[in-house]
Amino acid sequence: MAGSRALLVGDVIDDIIVVPSGPIRADTDTVSRITRQPGGSAANSAAWLGWLGAAVDFVGRVGAGDAERHARELAVTGVAAHLHEDPERPTGTIVILVEGQQRTMLTDRGANAGLHPDQVTDALLQAAGILHLTGYSLVDALSARALRELLERAHAAGSAVTLDPSSVGFIADHGVEAFRAAIAGVDVLRPNLDEGRLLAGLGGDAPPALVAEALLDLAPAVVLTCGAAGVTVAERRADGTARVVPLEVERVPTVDPTGAGDSFTAGFLAARLAGADLAHAAREGQRVAAIAVSRIGGRPPAEPR
Repeated sequence: MAGSRALLVGDVIDDIIVVPSGPIRADTDTVSRITRQPGGSAANSAAWLGWLGAAVDFVGRVGAGDAERHARELAVTGVAAHLHEDPERPTGTIVILVEGQQRTMLTDRGANAGLHPDQVTDALLQAAGILHLTGYSLVDALSARALRELLERAHAAGSAVTLDPSSVGFIADHGVEAFRAAIAGVDVLRPNLDEGRLLAGLGGDAPPALVAEALLDLAPAVVLTCGAAGVTVAERRADGTARVVPLEVERVPTVDPTGAGDSFTAGFLAARLAGADLAHAAREGQRVAAIAVSRIGGRPPAEPR
């Protein structure tokens, strides 16, 4: 019987977020606002989930001496962190350059590359109603076989499995066909539009509805985020036909898009744990993402929700 907790497994990062005051000037200074915050796609989603009031476990890997610091940061939002320290690699670090709606990320995955599926215990899986994974972990830590075995263990424990592909660049580096083969068996695939087009083998102008339906070859349910164009959800009916539903989004001023996808995931997962259908869960994801983009960084605000 499935548990009631959310179990997130994946990357934990030290983010350095840079917002230049204007165009970057080569070979000289550009005045910028620079903040340092804990991050990582999976860890960020875990923090937002905890902030929303869900019961959350997070499994990740950090550099030697950093487990207590990152566990403390996650505990502030109610997350139970299960962090393992890497004796050789430092905690992963990303420099995020924010220019309007665009981000450029300079990434050192660090200790995340040492994440091992054995860190996900049977007890954690038994307590989980949902296991959420990110593509980052597949690219630099989990082999396709290790991922498949983890999916089998989760399903045997009664947990649904969701996956965020995470990065067009890393999918391409890993190989699209290899990535597609590795994620077969997930219950809900949650890419953004660019990731979805790449995984579906469609061109850069393919409409969201076509992309979402094509991705049903990889998972029985798809939640495709499309930025200001909203969200498209798709699921395979019992008779084999596809149900595709576009959801518009209310536009809000964006301060920093860094936390948009991870906070959306948290809102979506919290609603699914509460029994919401795909479309209602996606709308909750949109609500939480609107909060995230109104502030700097990928983690939730300190004040209660």
